[in-house]
Amino acid sequence: MAGQEDRQLREGYVRALERALEAAPARNGVVSIRDLWLETALPLDLIEEILRDDGVRLPPHVVRVDVKREGKKGKHGRK
Repeated sequence: MAGQEDRQLREGYVRALERALEAAPARNGVVSIRDLWLETALPLDLIEEILRDDGVRLPPHVVRVDVKREGKKGKHGRK
């Protein structure tokens, strides 16, 4: 039973990521993992794992997802 529940959860996560990919801004065909996180509120590690392992379909305007996690520095060099 737990295996089926896990599978259903993963399928829901895949659908959520596919919807987020449709809505997330693509810069030169690249979507940031942080934008997917903002759209879904899923943990970054989980998003990366699902993208790698579960065959998420990318919409036509997305070439790839950038999984780098460095934050942008603020005005004074702080994150």
